Amino acid sequence: MIEKVLERPSGLLTRHFFHALFDFGVFSQEGADAFVRVIIGLVSLIISLGLLLVYLYGHKYAALSAALTGAPYAAALLADTTLAIALPMWIVALVTVLVSHSLVPDETDFRVLLPLPIGRRLVFGTKLLALAFFAGLFTVTSHLAITPLVLRISAGRWAMDPPLVGVIAFWIAGSSASMFALFAVVAANGLLHACLPRARVHAATGAMRGMLLGALVLALPLVLALPTQSVALAHGSRLLLLAPPAWFMGVERLLLGHRDAYFIELARLASIGVIAAAAIAFGSYVSLYRRFDRVMLHAFGVSARRVRRRSAMNNPARAAVRDFTAATLRRSALHQGVVIGLASAGLALALNSLLRNGLLAWLAGFEVPRRHILDSITWMPIPLIVILGIAARASCAVPIEPKANWVFRMTEDDASRVDHLHAAERLVTLFAAFVPVALTLPIQWIVAGPRAIVASAMTAVFGLLWAEVLLRGWRRIPFTCSYMPGKHSVAQSTLVGLTVFLIVGSIGSAMEMAALRGTSAWPALAIPAVLSTLVVVLRRRRRVAWRDTPLAFDDELPSDVQVFRLSQ
Repeated sequence: MIEKVLERPSGLLTRHFFHALFDFGVFSQEGADAFVRVIIGLVSLIISLGLLLVYLYGHKYAALSAALTGAPYAAALLADTTLAIALPMWIVALVTVLVSHSLVPDETDFRVLLPLPIGRRLVFGTKLLALAFFAGLFTVTSHLAITPLVLRISAGRWAMDPPLVGVIAFWIAGSSASMFALFAVVAANGLLHACLPRARVHAATGAMRGMLLGALVLALPLVLALPTQSVALAHGSRLLLLAPPAWFMGVERLLLGHRDAYFIELARLASIGVIAAAAIAFGSYVSLYRRFDRVMLHAFGVSARRVRRRSAMNNPARAAVRDFTAATLRRSALHQGVVIGLASAGLALALNSLLRNGLLAWLAGFEVPRRHILDSITWMPIPLIVILGIAARASCAVPIEPKANWVFRMTEDDASRVDHLHAAERLVTLFAAFVPVALTLPIQWIVAGPRAIVASAMTAVFGLLWAEVLLRGWRRIPFTCSYMPGKHSVAQSTLVGLTVFLIVGSIGSAMEMAALRGTSAWPALAIPAVLSTLVVVLRRRRRVAWRDTPLAFDDELPSDVQVFRLSQ
């Protein structure tokens, strides 16, 4: 029965669109299969994090059960239920933004599918069905991961409702919240497609995806801080009426029979939000259904840019790769999304450090221990260095059009190989060293005065050293080598990344703290001088290796046979 459904035109098209949601247009078949394995690893990681939350909240609710009254439990329950709703909501919104390039049929669908004996209704219907399956996959997984936490917080001495009933109410409210997140992203994407001129649709949707991705990553610390809002929720804070997860917490409370006026207002906002987002999303899809030609993404108008003649004449290979790299970053929404998404994570960690240690309160004139302020400004550069460097390297590793790299294959030679690779070095160095200095120096100057220059010198040297670590073994012209995700398991990559981040962060923040607190500038200047020498040595060795090592145009798995080339 299932096989017959899958072999029908609707089943085949749904499967086609569903697979397209896992393919960003840059993977080979092997790469697409590897990306599916990465998704499976992420799903398992989400479930593991849900179990970790149960362990962390077990101690909290054991203490609340031992309290003399149920008021602390009731307040904590509201905030933690809001968190339980917000986490799946955030995951669904993030995933939908990541695949927003496939939310509507594109030019390929227009040219390939419409000549076939199928109607537009089938194309759009199967596209929506594939999106529903895709969003449902992450919605169900994230809610399954959070369900043990909901069971834990719904049980106890002061529990007001049966735990099983609480889980059912959570699933209804949480699924509605995830639907709202999905509809909101689809509505924003559909409005741009339906309202903007076709020549501007691609650029506008790419910019919107980058902004939404950055906003979601920056909002994650606020989501994780929801448990601290227990008192505000218990007293009916008006400010939290602006928080969509709180709306659906009101829905959950109403489903459990708690008819408080504040919950009714929250539920009314949730209803309005879901209906409005769904109406705009489906309305934009109906508009595109009637005017399918609006999804046609015409070729970009390439503006004539003034080429720096001197650099092009002196080193044409370096100038060509530099201009190719800059043009790709300007035009590719995928590569912009990689940079913006990861960079936003670094900014979120840096801002979280500042907020947690009370820098804003100190700037407002409140008394805050100076040690906390110094801790925040010395830790702040570390996530920027580490994550912005990784963002630049990851963006360079993702190809723009794998089949077009024959141009660089034909022009490769020993003399120009270093010049071909210089663009990657320049981009990673910019993001790992100079951008963190530019972002942190003003704040460090406000706190520490002229000694901030020494701390920024330390930041720059650490950034240059981290750039050398990232470029070790690099042999790719940006955006030209096939990419194979999932070389390591998600758990292994996460563990290694956290370990490196903590080690680098501890060492770097300790050295910057010494530079800001020290009475003499000589020790603070000696450390950057030594590290600068190390950077120069590593850079020279890397460039020598680049000169003797062929470029890579096909990614390799760790299980592939590696040739040592000892006879060359």
